[in-house]
Amino acid sequence: MKKIYSFLAIATTLFMCSACNNEWEDELYTQMVSLKAPYENQGVTNIYLRYKPNGEVTYKLPVIVSGSKVNEQNLDVHLGVDNDTLKILNEERYQFRTDLHYQQLSEQHYEFTSPTCHIPAGSSMEMYEIKFKFKDLNLVEKWVLPMKVEENPSYIVNRRKGNGKALLRVMPFNDYSGTYSATSMRIYLDLTGYDKPLIMNTRTAWVVDENSIFFYAGVTDEEDINRATYKIIATFKENGKLDVRPADPANPINFALIDNNPTYEIRTEADPTLPYLTHYYVTMYIKYSYDDITSMKGTPIRYNVEGSMTTERKINELIPDEDQAIEW
Repeated sequence: MKKIYSFLAIATTLFMCSACNNEWEDELYTQMVSLKAPYENQGVTNIYLRYKPNGEVTYKLPVIVSGSKVNEQNLDVHLGVDNDTLKILNEERYQFRTDLHYQQLSEQHYEFTSPTCHIPAGSSMEMYEIKFKFKDLNLVEKWVLPMKVEENPSYIVNRRKGNGKALLRVMPFNDYSGTYSATSMRIYLDLTGYDKPLIMNTRTAWVVDENSIFFYAGVTDEEDINRATYKIIATFKENGKLDVRPADPANPINFALIDNNPTYEIRTEADPTLPYLTHYYVTMYIKYSYDDITSMKGTPIRYNVEGSMTTERKINELIPDEDQAIEW
């Protein structure tokens, strides 16, 4: 009798193990379609794209089928523009500061190469190409292309934590853009006997085209409601020369170069401890003056600015994709 019980116990155990193995062969979760665009601390996904001479560059957005098994069917995932989420984000983050709101990228500045992203059976991720057109895009504003996976009977959209959406903040860059240390740029009130300089810790340089950037003059804050008035463009010429001018040809701030010979220099250094890392530096030397025409209505305040600003990029030489190689 004991032998019979032992046989039954062994048979039951084998049956249960067999059943367990079959369960592992089945899909354990519902397969859903997502966009791979993790949100950063500002609620959007920054995408860094090199500015090309014609202003056009292609970005590849990953489209994913989640699950414990590889996707076994051919899918045509429909993608479109999400016209709702950006408005909600702006209201929650910036409330009445509409000048700081993320702006939805207009149709003239992007193009979908296809209405769908095809994911063949056997693949769980494919790239959806978006062509951006950065020419004449004014980066005084913060531009976002809000994307979403459209509903379709052939697949299930992953709505967990907004994975079916992507808020792509476009961040074009060139060889000279980035965050500059501005502590060596001295800002003086144009008053007799006043020689204590004002200092801005950093100054961001945004792309205008492949050889030009813009920054804000003097003491202008990056989030000043009137910041566009103080937009200064610097074009990098050959032989280390800079062409510096106000963005507005009418020049309401009376911008003027004190030294008519602004210059720049570029240098690279190998990291002393990490052989794969290169440090890339750009330094601008400028002397100029301008009027603050918005702090005190009707009473311009004249500033003289002189010194240098330097930006650094850390580049991982082991990574072939340039936008991924730079430590943003």
